[in-house]
Amino acid sequence: MAAAPWTAIARNARESLNQARNGLSEARDWLNSDWPEGAGPADHDQRLEATRLIGEAKGLIDQAKNALDRSTGR
Repeated sequence: MAAAPWTAIARNARESLNQARNGLSEARDWLNSDWPEGAGPADHDQRLEATRLIGEAKGLIDQAKNALDRSTGR
């Protein structure tokens, strides 16, 4: 069985990165949803920190996708 060409590997990796980014967006949306009074965390700073870190992770995923694009001449 021959190895997949680099473009196919990069395309599949990019698809996985897109899935990861979409999952982070869903997590962020859950964190930003309205909760019944008393049902959410008492410390909203932790929710905001998690949201901030999700934003950073999405930025890193975008950097990885850009690197893959450059490696395939996109």
